[in-house]
Amino acid sequence: MRKIINIIFIFLLIIPLSGENFTGIQIMEKVVKKTGWKDMEGEITMKITVRGRTRTRKIKLFSRKRTEDESDMVMKFLYPPDVEGTGFLLIEHAKGEDERYLYLPALRRIKRIAASGKGGAFMGSDFSYYDIGKPKLKDWNYKNLGLVDFNGLKCYKVEALPINKKIEKDTGYSKIIHWIDPEKWSIVHAEYYDRMGKIWKILEVKEIKNINGVWFQMHLIMKNVQGESVSEMKFENIEINKGLSPKLFTKRYLMQ
Repeated sequence: MRKIINIIFIFLLIIPLSGENFTGIQIMEKVVKKTGWKDMEGEITMKITVRGRTRTRKIKLFSRKRTEDESDMVMKFLYPPDVEGTGFLLIEHAKGEDERYLYLPALRRIKRIAASGKGGAFMGSDFSYYDIGKPKLKDWNYKNLGLVDFNGLKCYKVEALPINKKIEKDTGYSKIIHWIDPEKWSIVHAEYYDRMGKIWKILEVKEIKNINGVWFQMHLIMKNVQGESVSEMKFENIEINKGLSPKLFTKRYLMQ
């Protein structure tokens, strides 16, 4: 009899919880705190289309985890010539404000992006400086809106509200709604609302790829529904766990 009870108990442990049994923050932690990779190197093609005119940019990407809650990211622009050599550095902190730096080769100086500026357009795209990198969990109150159907896929729908007016002002977002694939623990769609409560931008994730057991978003499209612009980011040649040098994730490297 005891053996039967033990088997039942083990069986119950491995049954996945329904969407309603996860809290919003638990779902987002699964999205953000993915295991299986320590660092990453790759390339990005970014296309920015405004009123039918498209600009293309090529970027080299490096990223690493310092701790479970802290990551670093470096982007170096390779093309076109007018942005070649431009660099972006993101240093995330579990406590306190993240650091964001932009290196402008024409001026040969590094500019720190203030918290009040992280809602600004990243290199003229529809992605903001805040959108680059993973969501900062402590900035938001999350609510699980349940399992919903999204284009034939069962997803968790999670609402994110800023924890205070400062976060709302700095990011420009009064609300974000995420649709999350529970098998890959990846955001497949998101809607961003401006400070007036009107929908501002829509994120579409066109491809999610398994690289050595880790799911990565490979193709993202951000549409400005209040304007006439669309920005696309395509990731290529992604390699993980290469043992990247910490020297890559410094202001000094930005200037090289």
